[in-house]
Amino acid sequence: MKDKQAMSATIMADIEVFDYLSEKVGDRKSRTEAYLDLLDKALHGFVSPFLRKADFPLSQCQCYVTISDLASEWNWHRATVRSFLDRLEQLGQIRRERQSKSVTITLTSLSGQSSSPSVVHSTPDLAMQLMEVLSDWITGRSDTGTVGAICGRLVRAELGRLAGSDASPCPDCEAGKRSSGIGSAEDALKEKALGCIAYAAFQKVLRKSRFDDTSPLVQFFSLDLCGEWSAFADASKELAELVLGSESSAPALSTSQGRELLKSLRNPFLALVAKSQESF
Repeated sequence: MKDKQAMSATIMADIEVFDYLSEKVGDRKSRTEAYLDLLDKALHGFVSPFLRKADFPLSQCQCYVTISDLASEWNWHRATVRSFLDRLEQLGQIRRERQSKSVTITLTSLSGQSSSPSVVHSTPDLAMQLMEVLSDWITGRSDTGTVGAICGRLVRAELGRLAGSDASPCPDCEAGKRSSGIGSAEDALKEKALGCIAYAAFQKVLRKSRFDDTSPLVQFFSLDLCGEWSAFADASKELAELVLGSESSAPALSTSQGRELLKSLRNPFLALVAKSQESF
């Protein structure tokens, strides 16, 4: 599919949108530059070169892209691209139609489609903000000290909002119950933040394996498992349990020779997972 002819358009956006887009991060495209790139793609009916054989129909103010394309063009991690698109959708600037390996993006700011005020002015979820920051840590673009400081500020700001929203003006409220409620909510918020950091740490460590050799695992699938997908699923579960140090509940390879074979496949398995993570 060829790019459609560019059309002139007036962009209407809340000041909150440009406030969000204003941050500049290193040598990568800024949020503003990424947003303008989406505008340009939508105006021209852009279709990714990898998707043009699909002949996907586009309406006005749409583009058809992959997360990998955008990550490469903007020099961002895929997780950052996803978080950015999530936020733009929250702000009412885009609408997405997701396919298995691609996404159709409609620039609602160009098409004039209205957005609910509750969506436009919503606050991004803490987990989304944290994962956007942590994505640079995963890829090595930001150091632990910098990321830790930003995560701390985000959590403290969210705790402040939480304390403010729970400060009830009702004189009949029991202070003990209110304090208990706030404490539980704070613990839940901290658990969410710690979970994001722990998940990012797992991704960061896993990412080191992406250049390792995966061919032993492919050979294992073809020769030892005779190309049986269900058998590979069982073996993958065992390998995952081996990596995580948990005890297998139903070993697919119960002999000592089978267990040794699984141990030899640990690194190829991690490499396969790491490479797959890069494509998601």
